[in-house]
Amino acid sequence: MHFLNTTLTFALSFFAFTVFSQGPTMKFGKVPEVDLKMTTYDLDTTAAAVVLGDYGNLEFFFADDDVTYRFARHTRIKILKRSGFDKGDISILYYSKNGLEKVKGVKVKVFAPDGTVSELAKTDVFDEEVNEYWSRKRFTCPNLQVGSVIDYEFDTESKSIFQLPTWYFQCDIPIRWSELRMEIPEWYDYVLINQGRSLDIFEKGKGKGNYYVSSNFGGSGRMEVKTNLTRMAMKDVPALKEEAYITTMDDYYARIRFQLSSVTYPNGAYYPILSTWEKLAQELKESSNFGEQLGKKRNYDQVLEAVDAIVPKDGTVDEKISAIYQFLLSNIEINSVNSIYSSGKLNDCFAKKSARAGEMNLLMTALLREYGVEAHPLLISTRSNGKPMPLYPIMDQFNHVMALVNTGDQYIVVDASSPFRPPGYPAYNSLNVSGFALTEDSPQWIEIPTPYGSETYLLNFSLTNDGCAKGDFVMSSDGYSAISERQSLQSNPSGRYLQKRLTKKFPDATLDSINFENQYDLGQPFKASAKCNIPSVAMSSGDFIYLTPSIVSSFEETPFKLETRLYPVDIPHPFKEQIIVNITLPEGYIVEDLPEPVRMSLPDNAGLFQYQLTQNANKLQLISKLQINTLHYEPEEYTGLRNFFRLVEEKLGEQVVLKKI
Repeated sequence: MHFLNTTLTFALSFFAFTVFSQGPTMKFGKVPEVDLKMTTYDLDTTAAAVVLGDYGNLEFFFADDDVTYRFARHTRIKILKRSGFDKGDISILYYSKNGLEKVKGVKVKVFAPDGTVSELAKTDVFDEEVNEYWSRKRFTCPNLQVGSVIDYEFDTESKSIFQLPTWYFQCDIPIRWSELRMEIPEWYDYVLINQGRSLDIFEKGKGKGNYYVSSNFGGSGRMEVKTNLTRMAMKDVPALKEEAYITTMDDYYARIRFQLSSVTYPNGAYYPILSTWEKLAQELKESSNFGEQLGKKRNYDQVLEAVDAIVPKDGTVDEKISAIYQFLLSNIEINSVNSIYSSGKLNDCFAKKSARAGEMNLLMTALLREYGVEAHPLLISTRSNGKPMPLYPIMDQFNHVMALVNTGDQYIVVDASSPFRPPGYPAYNSLNVSGFALTEDSPQWIEIPTPYGSETYLLNFSLTNDGCAKGDFVMSSDGYSAISERQSLQSNPSGRYLQKRLTKKFPDATLDSINFENQYDLGQPFKASAKCNIPSVAMSSGDFIYLTPSIVSSFEETPFKLETRLYPVDIPHPFKEQIIVNITLPEGYIVEDLPEPVRMSLPDNAGLFQYQLTQNANKLQLISKLQINTLHYEPEEYTGLRNFFRLVEEKLGEQVVLKKI
């Protein structure tokens, strides 16, 4: 097997052990008394639960002319607080299409602190269909209480040997011991992709297995086969708590993934599995559910005929893009399935008025080409699916396809999956660093363009001597911020969702006579205006009034609460927020104390914050600007980023002190 650490660019070699070293072991249903009596986990006294042990064992076997792996897993969890009871709701996901995988032998025991045992009945293990591809076994552990120990095991049998199950050494609660052992016939060569902290144990050895191997695999009945033994383990693995600005936590947990690289059977036949990006691109172009859908007009001719009447033949590229984009979103609804492939002919999407988001973008690509616009499929892994891996040509990493379109002066990414987003603005979930562009001559990885989101608030109001404010509220949103506003307005047509932004801080605040502009013109900023009344915007005490002038902001609280962060910050797109507040002071009051101005920036122009209050006679003006340009921050940069946002929070919370004269 090959081993790859994602932070390195070269293969690592390890000394092969003939005998594995000893480590902790677990026997199902036998829980040590010390674990039953445990009340806190010494290495993390805040933990609501801890994984005492997690063991996996994977081995191959041959049956019915199929090669199959059996993956046995045994997990033991200690519940330390009531907030850890959710660890008793267990779900085992498996690929059920065509019976490719099966989960068997689920056994569950729950031990009370006094040793009393509750066993889960087989009838309490449920099978649920997630979608046409995936199912899950689901069960809830009985009689949980603080101090309980959950002990469960199961087997997974799978005919899909191209990717072995990913093993997670880390999760959202601490893990005392995690270990995976594998015995794989030497015919199969796997690439191991390691993520996160280094393994505490990595041992390799040689073994022998007795298999029945049919002639299909170059065998002749029962035979002795040399095997590769692997043992990997981590101990005392800390929990990773989810915080703001991530892709998926799977991108940060310590884990090992496996991809079949090649097969050499006993008859000497060699089958490379991992090819090249160029070959992968060619295979996709020849695929009936991908390339043929774009290359053969009969697969989309009905849609082409329907759209032809509205596409300006002599129009600009932008006009053609907009016309096709609006036509598709007006006539076809998006379903919830993510895939790069078409489930049938693209014409079927139009006939059924329903499509996968990927199918919509394949249609977008095909139709644009018909009108002379350069367009190419762009394969991506969505943020929730995990970061892309450009190093290895692994098809399964992709779960979505968009359209890379040449407008004449730039390339934009079109993700035709929402009527609220204009062309050039992929879904948030699609903003995941890079994608593989299937350009005709030279397929290549490209960075996914990330346009800004910007929000500007303008408030003009007069302050009374009892701390009330009346005036005008104006908001202008552009880019991704405008998309969010249009979505909010769609779900709340009265526009009262805007008032909630004020009532979160000022419960009695109201917005009246709300007016919107450019709700449907996606190419223009979205605007809102209203009359604003905030009865308790300031606190009046004796001769003084205490006012926090930053009335509304998305960053009144820092999004970064953790003292330290062990994984990167991944912001989906750059953003700007500007707040302008003009305040007319009540008669008979002067400014006693005014917050100091601030201008600070992150290194390398990654971000900027400006805050300034100025006075002119009986008027105050606040101008606050926050801008984030850089999207990725490594853990060692977290402290600086956290301090930056803490200062933003502090400044936006500072008060002006007015004194009666």
